[in-house]
Amino acid sequence: MTQSSSAATPVENITLFRAIDLIAIGTVFYGILASGLLQGPDAFPLGQNIYDEYYLAILAGHLDLPARVVQIEGHYTADGTAYLYHGVGPLVTRFLLGWFWPFQSVGLAQLSIWAWACLGTLCYHAAFLKVCAKDLGQLGSRGLSLSRLLGIAIWFSSPGFLLAANTSFYHEPIALAYAATGAFVLIWTHVGFGNWPFWRTAIPCALLAAVTLHARPNIAIGLYLACTLCLLVLTFSSFRQNWLRIALAFAILGASGVGYLGLNVARFGDATQTHGSFAKTEVQYGFVYWGFEETDSERAEAFKKHGKFNIRRIPHNFTLYAFDPPMVKTYLDPVSEQFHAFTKRVLAGDLGFIKVEQPYAGIVFLWPLWLLFACYAATATKATWRKMTIPVLGGLTIALLTLSYGSVTLRYRIDMWPALSLLALIGLAALVPKFATSPEKAGWKWGIGACFMVGLLMSANSAGQLRFFQVNEQTKPVWTMDQCRLLTENKGFSEADTLRICQPPRIGG
Repeated sequence: MTQSSSAATPVENITLFRAIDLIAIGTVFYGILASGLLQGPDAFPLGQNIYDEYYLAILAGHLDLPARVVQIEGHYTADGTAYLYHGVGPLVTRFLLGWFWPFQSVGLAQLSIWAWACLGTLCYHAAFLKVCAKDLGQLGSRGLSLSRLLGIAIWFSSPGFLLAANTSFYHEPIALAYAATGAFVLIWTHVGFGNWPFWRTAIPCALLAAVTLHARPNIAIGLYLACTLCLLVLTFSSFRQNWLRIALAFAILGASGVGYLGLNVARFGDATQTHGSFAKTEVQYGFVYWGFEETDSERAEAFKKHGKFNIRRIPHNFTLYAFDPPMVKTYLDPVSEQFHAFTKRVLAGDLGFIKVEQPYAGIVFLWPLWLLFACYAATATKATWRKMTIPVLGGLTIALLTLSYGSVTLRYRIDMWPALSLLALIGLAALVPKFATSPEKAGWKWGIGACFMVGLLMSANSAGQLRFFQVNEQTKPVWTMDQCRLLTENKGFSEADTLRICQPPRIGG
């Protein structure tokens, strides 16, 4: 009996429900990570309380935060008023749950990041299963096993795993954007590989783009582009049937954009100003304002001369994001440093300072399975590419914006996941039929197995390092009054100003 005939009994339908136990394990494990149980009793991820304080400040009629709360992450006006430049999107969970949540004893950041990480991963799980369920079903029990291995890879070798490992306030907007892009990818999967009509994407994708604008604007740009292209296609192909839908979608995108500009005016007095600067202007970065970094530092000079975003950084940043040696053992750290120095010298020698933040892990090590699937996208049919061109263009726009920025971090790799996952979906759709028609000849199986194992190990390693990233004695919930007073005195503020600037936090104050 051949291998093909032994697996000839088809499974009637491989659905997400068949993986309910795997999904439960993933959500519980994400919960353990997000709870901080593995970090130690005294650990406090940087700024974990900031969005809770922000919510309570808004309820009290303020968009500013006390310096003791926002610390160097604030963007300060000349009189010491501190604003958070990060998006207000993560406040969604506070407005949903804040009316009964005991903020004085339990913060919402951990639950918020956990929920968005789980929701995003669930959407990606559903999307990948949608692409391959029919063909895997033809392999009988073996196909079911492969679908479960795919689910394991999605839950434990994808961004959700990394997001849950650290609940600093940096991860809140990224987690929300991850969930939004997961839903975006799932919607387009039903268009490209299902029976959804094109017009069905318009309003839900506009809503996702609108929300993402207030979490990660660089990701929102890609989603706005995809939505706009979709609406333009509908306008020229079926305007009479879909004019109301097109108008509503454009209204949603426009309202979110107006709200974003309005928040900039309310915080910084200028619709086009989204953050402070290194220079002594009306709004200044907190780490410069309080003297932790000079106005003419290497980073400040690089941003001044080359901008925050510069396409000339793309080759350098792409090389690091893709191939950076992972931090497996401390004795390998010099290898990473030498790789960084060589890459900088060859690809960005004249672009000034580019921040490269630990922990290190190139995508070829972190997500090799998805990269392998993405490479196979080149073999997809023209019909598939026609249907998926718009979301892929949106994902690639997000990736290019991220690659052009003046910093390289592990969390920014998550911003490139939409492009990678969309290409991986297309590639998987082209690859899976080969397993269904001739599994014994599938020469990919050993490579796929190796990528599967490497991805799990490297993701676990990176998540383990993220547990303690920006979790130390310096990242306390608030500055003490004495710490804040010392800083204001060094700035020459009066006692009355000090009391105004160094107001106690609303939680635990």
